[in-house]
Amino acid sequence: MDKEDYELKVKEMLDDKITYKVLKSDPSPKYKKELVGKLSRLKQEGKITQADYDWLYPTAENVPRMYCTPKIHKTGNPLRPVVDYTGSIGYRTSRALADILAPLVGKSDHHLNNSKHLAKEMIFVMVEEDEMFIFHDVVSLFTNTPIHLVLQVIREPLEGDTELHTRTRLTVEYIMD
Repeated sequence: MDKEDYELKVKEMLDDKITYKVLKSDPSPKYKKELVGKLSRLKQEGKITQADYDWLYPTAENVPRMYCTPKIHKTGNPLRPVVDYTGSIGYRTSRALADILAPLVGKSDHHLNNSKHLAKEMIFVMVEEDEMFIFHDVVSLFTNTPIHLVLQVIREPLEGDTELHTRTRLTVEYIMD
């Protein structure tokens, strides 16, 4: 993609004041303080070990970087934003949470692995003559997903997870926090 075209599309995307907002300053120090406070509490309460605390403690403070990849299969090649969180204050905490949640992925009746899996499942869908099959293209899925709804979706399988205690000492409440 032409560099000027790329930069123009990124600027247009970031000018969307509904999805993005300009920050007056880097919030990382505030988030680091909050995270360290929570980690200290978890260590004090015996929910994580000293080794866990040391590994989770945010030593790197890289600001997450965004770059975009063009959606070449779509008209006009709109951009897909990608945030590189590597080295940011929450990177290791996110990694630890992903490991706790990983066994729950794919357990829903509505889970699809990819578009090939969708195509395979669609073989069994019968659309009657008086029905219509409609699909929607989600725009900016992650930036438009309400966090409180995501947390609700995560909580339910965690509460029903009989193996959670084998992966962590954290309760559902601590994980949600």
